[in-house]
Formats: sequence, C-alpha cells, structure tokens
Amino acid sequence: MDWMEVIGAHVMWKQRLIGLLAGSNTEALDPAAIRLDNRCALGKWIYGDGASMSQLPKYDEVRELHAQFHQFAADIVDLHLAGNAADAEKLLLGDYSRLSEKLKHRITGLSQQVKSASNGIPPF
Repeated sequence: MDWMEVIGAHVMWKQRLIGLLAGSNTEALDPAAIRLDNRCALGKWIYGDGASMSQLPKYDEVRELHAQFHQFAADIVDLHLAGNAADAEKLLLGDYSRLSEKLKHRITGLSQQVKSASNGIPPF
C-alpha cells in the first residue's frame, strides 16, 4: 500500500469539489458512486487485505472517518446538483475540510501501525 498516494488521492478530492463549485471542473460526478467508500484504494484495502489489521488501534477510526469523508463529498455534490451552492460551499469549507484533515492524520498514524505490525512490533 502506498500510503502517501492514498493520502494524496483524498486530498485531491477537495480540489475536485472546489472546481465543481467554482464551475471550472466539468467532470460528471455521481454522488451515489462517491458515497461508496470501498472503491478507492484505501476502501479496497480497508474491506480487503487491510481487514487483517482490524485489531490495530487506528483501524476502526480510519474506517469510520473514511466512510464519513465519502458521505460528505457525495453530499456536497448533491447540494451542488440541487442548486444549493451556499450549503455545498459551507459543508466543503467546514465539516468536510475538518474531517479531511483529521482523516489525513489518522491515515498517517494507521500506516505507521501497519508498518510496525508487519515488522512484528506490537501496536501501541
């Protein structure tokens, strides 16, 4: 798992959403697909190979934050598509941004726990 790539992909979502709200991103974004938290690399890991790491202290928190991240991103697109730009921007710059930062830091912590566990070092 390339943890930096995973973090980068999630950071880029904010840019995609900013572009959507600004009208500079004409990409067709499907809220139903975005809401699925098992399609990106991190989601595939969480629900696949990473499930063997579910005993790690940060695993459940990352899984929950990651699901909420996808929910918020889908909600922003839903609001935008419904013509509710003000609420979409409020969510993007508020709860979504705070959650995104928290998720980024928790992914970093989980990656360290995974590396330690893979080397036979017990998690803290």
